[in-house]
Amino acid sequence: MDFTRRDMLERRYDGPIPPADPAATMAATAGRVRLFLRLAAETREKTATRRSELKAASVAGDRHLGRLQHDLRLYRGQSVAWHDNIPARP
Repeated sequence: MDFTRRDMLERRYDGPIPPADPAATMAATAGRVRLFLRLAAETREKTATRRSELKAASVAGDRHLGRLQHDLRLYRGQSVAWHDNIPARP
């Protein structure tokens, strides 16, 4: 079986992780913010490394670099969404 097709068959949800989790405590929500910030930092580092390895002419067409930038956008967006979901302390 083709792996691309298999991946699509196993995929249940292909979108942003919903930040509205009523069961999430403030500590769990803050932990999730830290997780996405860490993932964003790691992806930013990988993106910078990949860019430095490429010649200027090949940067625009590099698929791996495009995927890293997509992941970075996702992680940054999720960290902001979860940060906005942290309840204010009384």
